Amino acid sequence: MKCELCHERDAETAIATVKNGVEDELYVCRDCAKRERVRRQKKSQRTRKAGGPPTGVSFSVTHIGGGDDAPPPIVEAFMSAVNDMVSGLERMSAAKDGEKESTDAPPLRDYPCRGADAEFRIAGRLHLEGLSLIGEIDAVRRAFKALGMEIAGTEADGIRDAGHAYVMRYSGAEDRARRVFEDLLAQERNARTRLKGELPRIFADALSRALAVLKNARLLSPGELFDLLSPIRLGAIEGLLDGITRREVERMMAAVDLGSKEDGMDCAERDRLDAERADEMNARFEDVVLNERAEELF
Repeated sequence: MKCELCHERDAETAIATVKNGVEDELYVCRDCAKRERVRRQKKSQRTRKAGGPPTGVSFSVTHIGGGDDAPPPIVEAFMSAVNDMVSGLERMSAAKDGEKESTDAPPLRDYPCRGADAEFRIAGRLHLEGLSLIGEIDAVRRAFKALGMEIAGTEADGIRDAGHAYVMRYSGAEDRARRVFEDLLAQERNARTRLKGELPRIFADALSRALAVLKNARLLSPGELFDLLSPIRLGAIEGLLDGITRREVERMMAAVDLGSKEDGMDCAERDRLDAERADEMNARFEDVVLNERAEELF
């Protein structure tokens, strides 16, 4: 059977169509199905009027793949993941009971993130988008504080923890810091797995919102761009996007200057740069869409 749209290639899948309120199916080739999916997503994210009547055709998933069990809930507490540290903290707390607390905190040192797999690093920082999306980043921050450590984000253009990219800082023994670092990576890995298994709607929402803004924003500051590209990078790592690669997203993020250098400019000049940045992203992301794998997952 030939594709009912291009009438050239063999039909391989079905898409749903609605004509005069009646549902029907068209049997189409993979290329036509992909083009229809791109057209449908672009239409759903459009805020500016476009010419031409709608076709009334929408894409329908006909096969659900996968079968991996969802992982157990994560982020119970860093303290329980490093039991010996917890015991040490409790002993220290008891010993300090009734004593005056020292006002001199030990200096913190940056822990190098080069030991993490590439998927957990961006622009020289740890990329913790998964923990942020599942709502556990503040719990992680509190656990680090209790251990005398911290994860430090970057504030850029008024955005706190832009892109959820962090530097881990520690005091004390490096072996202790390394174990906490490895546990943090395990927490982030599990968070990303949960997003696909238990919380796909949260993942889909983050991706769709970021895509919609990148396609339609009229002004984009550097900090906002970096922040929007963060869930896009996670989607690219998971192979959920058509039209852009993980490598390209990472190049974009690495090129963003988070030093808020534009703050010193006058409003007109800053708006001009933000407008140029937005126009560039509008054009680049116009044809970036969730792919068939994402449709199945979400």
